[in-house]
Amino acid sequence: MKIAIVGGAGKFGQHMAQNLEENHQILISDANKEKAEKLARENQWVYGENKEIASEADCVIISVPIKHTVDVIHEVGPHISEDTLITDVTSVKVKPVEAMKEYSDEVLGMHPMYAPTNSIKGQKIVLCPAKGDKWEIMRDFWETKGAETHITDIETHDKAMSIVQGLMHFSELVVAETIRKSEMTGDNIEDYSSPVYQLITDLTARMLNQKSELYGSIQSENPENEEIRQNFIKSAEELRETVTDEEKFSEKFEELGEEFNLADAQSRTDSVIEFLSNDVREK
Repeated sequence: MKIAIVGGAGKFGQHMAQNLEENHQILISDANKEKAEKLARENQWVYGENKEIASEADCVIISVPIKHTVDVIHEVGPHISEDTLITDVTSVKVKPVEAMKEYSDEVLGMHPMYAPTNSIKGQKIVLCPAKGDKWEIMRDFWETKGAETHITDIETHDKAMSIVQGLMHFSELVVAETIRKSEMTGDNIEDYSSPVYQLITDLTARMLNQKSELYGSIQSENPENEEIRQNFIKSAEELRETVTDEEKFSEKFEELGEEFNLADAQSRTDSVIEFLSNDVREK
């Protein structure tokens, strides 16, 4: 197949191209024309403008920042045929998929849930087939690479992401801001840090080591996130009152525990903590 990756010079665009090139011809475009042309020469890919590569491709992958995705779909959509598979790699699905459905009878919303610095094996890929059956080509690609695919609809995806990404990232930002406002610096706290605290703050720091544009878009582009943020704030206020009442706190603690698989969580985190502790001892 001829696979066009719009945004092919970005980190995830390159990642997709490198993993697809073994069995397919790769065409790339990018807002950074010089970088894209250089990558195309180095990897023996084809470089072209967005509309040009989309019109030549059997499959078009939109790999641009979330806030630009719908606009880019509308840019290239009129130039693809009705049987061209068009897909995207963003973490929001409703708006991009609805836009893609205007131009093709073969539409797939695709969300690889990992960073391009990681290998594909063992990663979770959420697929939202919207039209046609060519989407199975991408499912086969991911599964051949060792990924775990999960198939759902776009509405369920965005609701789930409002918790998995929207809530979790927002709570990490609140934690980071609270630490910043405290009188203790990171160096002060290090001597008192348990492995659990270190793990939690490392995950927060990992997020803050990425581009703010990505995480800002994750918060702003998923319409389900506003309600989740409001619920977070409301829950924090309610729990602030509960912690001063021992009986009520105990009841709430037990109630909240029913939402999770506690045994599996204990086992997984014990393994991580043991690894972190060993790493510290070796140093």
